[in-house]
Amino acid sequence: MSVIYPDDYPKTDDEALEAAMQVRDEDIDFSDIPEATPEDLARAVPVGDMFKEMGRRNLAFINKLLREYEERHSKSL
Repeated sequence: MSVIYPDDYPKTDDEALEAAMQVRDEDIDFSDIPEATPEDLARAVPVGDMFKEMGRRNLAFINKLLREYEERHSKSL
């Protein structure tokens, strides 16, 4: 393949997903990740909530752009 990737490196998304599914939890090395403190956990936000808020902000921004576009172009009709 290349210098960066070994020959057995997954070549497709399906191969990568299958390889990831074969990894056992006990084989994952978490030693380089610092342990979460109670303060860290208190500040944590559920990922779903974070994306919902991002979606609301993005939708509001898109609607604002559409209104501005409509205002500018409706005058030229």
